[in-house]
Amino acid sequence: MKRIALLICAFAMCAISANAQKVIASDTQARMVEVTAKSYVTPLIVDLKVTGPRKTFLKSYSKAEVEIGMGASLNNLDPLRSRAIYDASSEKYKSGDGKEYSGWNCDAVVAAIFKVELSEDGKWYNVEMKGFPANFDQDSWHPIRQSDYEWMRIEKASTSSVVDKTANQGTVITNIRK
Repeated sequence: MKRIALLICAFAMCAISANAQKVIASDTQARMVEVTAKSYVTPLIVDLKVTGPRKTFLKSYSKAEVEIGMGASLNNLDPLRSRAIYDASSEKYKSGDGKEYSGWNCDAVVAAIFKVELSEDGKWYNVEMKGFPANFDQDSWHPIRQSDYEWMRIEKASTSSVVDKTANQGTVITNIRK
């Protein structure tokens, strides 16, 4: 009898301690309002005027400046070429030896040809660039016209076919003339 009374007391205590919990399901989301502006740009066309004869630009860049500062390497010399064009087109630039030289003072370099060599001690990249300095013709700026799209399409098709043909022969095109 004591066991039954003990069992009844245990069930009673379980019943008293058990209570119904009310569970509320909730979902919270924070939505960020994102403002996006779509812009359409009309390209501008400008003519270049070559301002002088072909010039030669020589400069040495330290290996640390090229590989760390520019992120260039022997497999990817594009940043070094861009820097050489920038330095050549500037009014003044400093060479690796600290001397200041006058640049070409131009807006662009037309038909640039590069020769890049790593020095024998491996500390310097020697850059030789030959090209024609050119400036923008201030009177020729205009928004792109339908006729401009046509010559761009024709130019792209003609130069890509010439490049494809010669790429198979292993030659390098330095200047394409019509």
